[in-house]
Parts: sequence; C-alpha cells; structure tokens
Amino acid sequence: MSRLRAMLLVCGAFAAFPAFGASPDPKSLAVTPEEMSKARELVKRMGSEGYREREEAQAELAKMGRAAKQALVEGATTETDPEIRNRSVRLLPRAEADDLKARIETFLEDKDAKFDHDLPGLKTFRKSLGATPKARELYVEILKSPYNLDMFAAMDRGNVEGGRATSDRRNTLWSDMQYRNNFPGGRSPTPPKPATLPDIAAVLFAESEIPHEFIPRTTIQWQQVSGVLLFQQGVSQQAINGSGAHADAYKAIVGKWLGSRTDPMDLAQLVYQLGNGNLRQFPETGPLLRRIVMLDGVQGYAKGQALNFIVQQRGKEEAAFLRAIVKNEVRVGDYPDVFKKGENPDKIVSMGSDAMVTQVWFQRNPNGGVAEMHSVTMRDVALAFLITQAGQNMKDYGFETQPLQNFNPTPAAFGQYAFTSEEKRQAGFVKFGWYQMKQGLKDLPPRREGELPPGLLPPGPK
Repeated sequence: MSRLRAMLLVCGAFAAFPAFGASPDPKSLAVTPEEMSKARELVKRMGSEGYREREEAQAELAKMGRAAKQALVEGATTETDPEIRNRSVRLLPRAEADDLKARIETFLEDKDAKFDHDLPGLKTFRKSLGATPKARELYVEILKSPYNLDMFAAMDRGNVEGGRATSDRRNTLWSDMQYRNNFPGGRSPTPPKPATLPDIAAVLFAESEIPHEFIPRTTIQWQQVSGVLLFQQGVSQQAINGSGAHADAYKAIVGKWLGSRTDPMDLAQLVYQLGNGNLRQFPETGPLLRRIVMLDGVQGYAKGQALNFIVQQRGKEEAAFLRAIVKNEVRVGDYPDVFKKGENPDKIVSMGSDAMVTQVWFQRNPNGGVAEMHSVTMRDVALAFLITQAGQNMKDYGFETQPLQNFNPTPAAFGQYAFTSEEKRQAGFVKFGWYQMKQGLKDLPPRREGELPPGLLPPGPK
C-alpha cells in the first residue's frame, strides 16, 4: 500500500463529510513560526535519555497534528538518532493525513475557484478541463476515493509512477467488477462491484495524460484491461448520452481521452464503439478512426471496420482519404490531428495500405472439398468504396464473390469479396485509374479549336 493511500485510510472518509467554516484561502493553513519551533523542539526531545520525556514529546507531537508535519518529515529523513527517526516515522502518517484533510476542506470551501490548491492531480485536472463549477464538482467526487487520489499523486511524480498507478487502478476496478464464487474454506461468493462514474472518469483522465507506453499491461490475465473496458460500462454510456449529474464534465474527459488514444490494442477494442451514434458528437471521433486505419499494429479487421465507419459517416467527403490509401501515402499536413504535434506538415508517410484486412474463403465445388483462400487488403477496400461512389460495379473491376451465390458485393461487406489473383488486383487498379482519368478529362472546361488540354505538350518535330 502506498504512503498516501495509507494516510488517506487513516484519515477516513473525510472527503464525504467536509468540516464547515474552513477558509477558502490555502494561506490560512500556514504553520506559524512558533508552532514550527515547538514541533522541532519536541522532535529533539523524542531522543531524550529519559523514557517518560520521550513518550511525552511524542504525545504532544501527535496532538499538534498537521502543524507538526514538517518537523516530523525532518526527523524521519535527516536525524541521525534512530530513536527520533523511528518515532517520527510512526507519527508522520497521521500528520500528513490531517494536513491533506485540511487542504481538501479548504479546496471545498473555495467554491468560486479563486485560489490555487496543493492537491493531487488538481493542477493537471484544471489545466485540462478548466476551473468550471462542473469540472470542480467531478473532481470533488473523485476526491472521495483514496485510491483515485493515490493515482493522481503518482501522476504528479511523473509518467513512470503515474503509469504504474494507473495500471493498478484500472486492474483493481475491473477485478472488483467480476463475480467470484470459487473460494477455499467455503467462503461466500463475492458479488460484482460496478465502477462508479468518478472512478471511470479518474482512470480515463489519467490515460489521457500519460502516454500508453508508460502504462504497463502486467500479465496475460490483464492484457485486455484498459480504460476501454471501463468506458463501455453502462454508467459511462449514460453520461455520454447526457444523463447524470456529471455528464458534461465527464464528456469533456472522454473527448480528450479519445483524442489521445494511440495504443494499437486500445484502438482495436475501441473501433466498434466509434461506430455507435452517440460518439459522433465528439469531434475527436473522425481523426481517431483515421488513426486506426493508418497506425501500424492495429488488427486488420479493426482497420477495415474503421474505414467502413468513416465512409458511412462522411460518404464522398472522404474520397481524398480513400485515394491516399490506394496510393499508399499521405501528406502529414492533410491530416494534422492524426499525427503527433510538431510533425513536418510536408512529410509524406506510408499508409500501410497493403496490410491484410481479412481473408475470404471461396468454395467453388458444390460438393465440398478444399476452399480457396484469398486476402483482402486495405487498398482493396478503399478501391471498392471509390468504385461504388463512382456508380460503378465492383465485379466489373475484377472483384469476385462466393461462387454459386447471386449477389453484388458491397464495400462494407469486406468478408464477402476479394481479388482471386494478384494479376486481377493489378488490373482492377489500373482499370479504375483509367476510368478516373477519363472522368477528369470530361470535367475539363471547353477548349478553343487547336488548344491542347492542360499538362499536354505539343508533339515534337518528326
């Protein structure tokens, strides 16, 4: 158990029952020079030769509470006398708990957010969500869990500690949500404990601030556990739909969380949620779907689904993106919200368009036997969409479907069509290229007699 969590548990459920009448100004918590001097003198006396004097000094320091915190920190870390160090270490958790309780009560009294407060994660929380009343109310709810505050305190110490704490927190929440009935000794089954919205919000906020490389997936048992599973819970979906006291602040966290997703495993899990209508309210959804299509390491089938959702939502507006997939390259500046900040906008990067989306099996023998297996790539799917958007038939460009079945393929059903050879694939791309060129020539403005089309040079001398 971490030191902060231990002192929070010592303090009890203070956040749920704040003391009234506290000053909203953190400066009111300053320890006076007289109290500091008294505490340091008592710390020295804990090293006295007389047992009763040591005990009396320790009892007095315990009564001083948070006013003795700094003196006890010094006693626990800088004193050479082992008696002073040991007694200081025993007293310090209560003093720190009292100090944190006072700082939280001061924060709760600062209802107009006029002051800066020294609380775990608060500075980052305000920087991300602002100091609005709704954001403040959600942070107050998050405060009520010592485990959330423990995670926020670890975040303040950097990505490494914050990442470990975030992994531990989401694993614990997921574990609590499971039903357990196999206990030795005849113990009663443990019913599942659903995660609360503030708990989910705390984890999603942490994941949006800490790069996924710093958040370990500890063992095979926990490989699939991430904020995505918590995000999918009913209380989360209700808040996204606008239901509940903290819906607005939670949706702000969700938007930032969606925009920060770069873990291939997370993206593969998340793609099916992104096709849901209630996530279309987030402007981060479109760029995130493109990121799924373009990012190496994402499962191929998830890439295909992401491309389906993009075209479903935007139709022909995504024709340029489809052409970029067919060409297998994209200019960073055309989609800046997909790439990391600071990337050269003129940089051309590969789309990974030859990645396999799925495999299709064609059974040509009605009596059974070995079926043919064919691969479908991202370029194939993008071409299929371009063909149908142009009002053309996919079969005219070499796509085939399951033999003996009478239906025309559609791009969204990318498990039901394929090119059955590389030659047919290349021919299909070339044919559609010629079709596009012909359409482009048709769309040129009329020319005067003898004028050449733009880009064409007159023939040279014979």
